[in-house]
Amino acid sequence: MTPLPLPFFCPIAGHATVVELPAAIASLRDAPPPAGAPSLPARFLRHADEHTVLGVRAVQKAIAILGRAPGAFDRWAVVAAPCGAGRPASARTLVQLLEGGGVTVSPHVVPQCSLHALASAVSVGLGMHGPNIGIGGGPDALAEGILAAFSILEEPAVAGCWLVFTAWDEEPVLSPRGELPPDTPCRAVALGLDPVDCSGLRMSLWPTAASGKAAGFSPAERDSSLAAFSRRLAGMESASEPDRAGVRWSLPLSWGGLLTLEQGVAAALHAGRRSA
Repeated sequence: MTPLPLPFFCPIAGHATVVELPAAIASLRDAPPPAGAPSLPARFLRHADEHTVLGVRAVQKAIAILGRAPGAFDRWAVVAAPCGAGRPASARTLVQLLEGGGVTVSPHVVPQCSLHALASAVSVGLGMHGPNIGIGGGPDALAEGILAAFSILEEPAVAGCWLVFTAWDEEPVLSPRGELPPDTPCRAVALGLDPVDCSGLRMSLWPTAASGKAAGFSPAERDSSLAAFSRRLAGMESASEPDRAGVRWSLPLSWGGLLTLEQGVAAALHAGRRSA
């Protein structure tokens, strides 16, 4: 894969956030899609992990907001970066195994709790034919997902990329039987990364020499949690036009680079990608 040219700028054509409690997540498994979004095959999410259910819903919601024609995302890739997915289902499986033996364990737990389950569900369920990959899985999923999506967008055959993040707002404390507490929300954020849609909202990757830019961001703007990231996205949508350029988010990387989220700028990918 070709190394990323730095600085690297990536337009965000549209985005959506979904936040639900466990009881509501269960009801979304067979719920109809948002108006204007593609539907899923029957029972498609019946055995899916909570993160997969919300991640797919966030992409459906974002597609509905974008309002593009069917087939517009055929050549889009999917990068999913969940944080802590599959842990409640794995805990419940271990309880079942201890109490009833192997015959009580569902075979669905293996594919549905894998790191690639969310990305595959979005790609297969919504009819996309680009590459799909799961990345992260832990507390650095946000940065790892963004960097993976940037790299995939450098591939000439990829027309765009759905970047999907999921995380519990707080790591749930499970019951002795592996059941989720009812008051713990799970969050999904879907970003539609489109190299040719310069809407003014963009993510950027700056090289080591530019990492001093992080000093200009407040502690709140450097919060690396998914909840903080989604609040920044919502703030950009609600801010008045003159104030939008000042609403931003940054994430310093361990090797010295800097990821930023900005609005009020003309967004474009590196010239080499646009001419590919």
